[in-house]
Amino acid sequence: MATKSSPKLMTEQSYSVTKEEAKVVLPKPTDNIIPLSSYVQDMKNRWKIHQYEIKELSKDIEWLYNKSKPYLDKVRDRISPKAS
Repeated sequence: MATKSSPKLMTEQSYSVTKEEAKVVLPKPTDNIIPLSSYVQDMKNRWKIHQYEIKELSKDIEWLYNKSKPYLDKVRDRISPKAS
């Protein structure tokens, strides 16, 4: 015959947790400093890119306006009251 085993009881256990502080070690700076002229050249290049992108955006907006104007004129003519 099989004997019934008694159920195992779960007991709570508490654990102490210690808080450890992490030390952050920053790398020592090197002497490889970028000269000011490189920053100025980079700024000039970025400005040229910005100007190019704005010109292209302007072209796209103009294209969109020209393509949508005939349709918007038709809508305006249908909606606006007609003068007798």
